[in-house]
Amino acid sequence: MMQFSEQKQDYEKSLEGLEEGTAAYRAALEACHQRGAKRCVGVANMHRGLYVKAAQFIASIRGGTGDRGVPRAYAEALSVFTDRAPHQPAERVAEVLGEAMDLGAWPAAELDEGCALRSIESDPIAAASLAQVHRAVLKDGTPVAVKVQYPELRREMASDFAIFKTMGGQIKQMSGGYDLTWVVEDFERNLARELDFELEARSGEMTASQLAHLAPAVYVPKVHRELSTTRVLTMDYVDGLIKVNDPVALANAGLNVEECATLICETFAEMIFFHGRVHADPHAGNIYIRPRDEGGVRRPQLVVLDHGLYFDLNEGGVRRDFCRYWQACCAKDSATMRSLGERFAGALHRFLPLILSPWFIFGSAEITLAEVVAAARGQLPETVGLSDVADFVVAARAGGASLIGLLHSLGYTRGLLEALSLPESRRVAIMLKHALLGDEPAPPPAPPELSPSQRAW
Repeated sequence: MMQFSEQKQDYEKSLEGLEEGTAAYRAALEACHQRGAKRCVGVANMHRGLYVKAAQFIASIRGGTGDRGVPRAYAEALSVFTDRAPHQPAERVAEVLGEAMDLGAWPAAELDEGCALRSIESDPIAAASLAQVHRAVLKDGTPVAVKVQYPELRREMASDFAIFKTMGGQIKQMSGGYDLTWVVEDFERNLARELDFELEARSGEMTASQLAHLAPAVYVPKVHRELSTTRVLTMDYVDGLIKVNDPVALANAGLNVEECATLICETFAEMIFFHGRVHADPHAGNIYIRPRDEGGVRRPQLVVLDHGLYFDLNEGGVRRDFCRYWQACCAKDSATMRSLGERFAGALHRFLPLILSPWFIFGSAEITLAEVVAAARGQLPETVGLSDVADFVVAARAGGASLIGLLHSLGYTRGLLEALSLPESRRVAIMLKHALLGDEPAPPPAPPELSPSQRAW
């Protein structure tokens, strides 16, 4: 709480007396952003857990909001937490690992003869908000990745959530009645699911089954159930991974960057529109690209490593309605946009197209010219304030068709695709294709081909 107060005072003092829009104001504001970003990194490093989770989300936001949303200084500074969050020494996580395998006195001594592992590295190869990953080798020589939950995580998060709920109540007092404590409660509920690694194992296996027809272009590592518990997840180790948001590294590996971006967009569009399952955290620390050889040609393989949380759009017909809503946005069908938009966003339905894509604002007669200009500049319109955002979030949840998780996921993937320079028109077209294929009450296990009438779109 003290750090937030210091941040606020820094901005107020630094910008005092400066005219907004002047060079001096912009320079002072940027300096505040840099200092603030450094403070946020320090806070996340100190408190870990929930704070790192928040840092990952902030780092994922690119485009569509400008500095009125998340300043670039914050996004760049916090990007370190997507796969290099603070980790804990092997001695701290050994007890949790012992729930799934007999490690004996490891890491102080060699592994016991009866251990299922031949070896396990004491230094983690990756660390995130909830767990860290150690490379290991099974007795038969199979390389595996062992994901282990931080030992004190549940206790620390109970305290963190108490603080955030208090902050949510304070926001209500400052914003004229918008009680956002339910946002924290929803986050807490979802996080409880992410902390269940047995649930993650089942989710990963379901995703592997649903996307099996895309193999070898898409790969989900196999889970070793006999070496997994609610706090330990053992899966096949995957090497040769390249960060999905690094176009230079992808090109240097001999891959076509646009093909990589298209594969990402196609995969997650199918998951949303066809299967009705939304990956909650498709950021650069959870999904990767690795090169594969296909007839002497280097082709990309999308590797999805994390399956901790999915949102289900199949309940209440949300998946099919969202398919139709996307089609309506593309066809500039104002009547359907309004009727379905009211289901998803209540009274602020007119802002939903703008959130989904800047292309859709041209199809809505309810969006003003000033709002169109703001969107073209990558900014939130001046007419949209904090109260509007709160109204939208509350309405989307209260209407029984909560799309908060979907919008969160779309924000992640859109950021990745922008980093790979995939044109927005291409993203919209790919999403439309899958919206057309998914516009059935109960689609078959794998998408069919588009019909001639659908291709005419």
